[in-house]
Amino acid sequence: MSPAVPEYLSLLRWRWILFSTRRQEVRFVYWPPRQPTGHRRIRMFDRNGYDIGVLVWRVCDVCRVGSINQISITTQRQGLGRRLIRRALADGPGYAWQTTGQSPEARQFFPAMERETGVAFPEYGGVCDHFTARPGPRLLPRRRRLRPVLERM
Repeated sequence: MSPAVPEYLSLLRWRWILFSTRRQEVRFVYWPPRQPTGHRRIRMFDRNGYDIGVLVWRVCDVCRVGSINQISITTQRQGLGRRLIRRALADGPGYAWQTTGQSPEARQFFPAMERETGVAFPEYGGVCDHFTARPGPRLLPRRRRLRPVLERM
């Protein structure tokens, strides 16, 4: 049984991604935000196309704040988490970063990332007014949705 096609990707585009990255162990697909302070997301897929991890983050260029909202990886100790965090930091260089609630694994991971990058990742380190959710759905019309793209990390 083949893996499912990720959301907002056509079968043809997904097959092209699998084919064009066939020699890579991991492929990264990036979903851009729908609004400037919206969620950004990278999902990782293994050689067979199975979902092996995700990173969701936000940045506010006005407040110069970044927030790691979710990081989840099924394959540990391969440096994938580090690559994802470095990718998020590239969207907000010099920004103050924070995380949402941390799992026991994250409580070990983020201090190691702090030592490695020199960037602090406090849990619930502050609030940016631009991150607050507005009531009601804010989905863009189907024709205006931003397409996921293959991220060359």
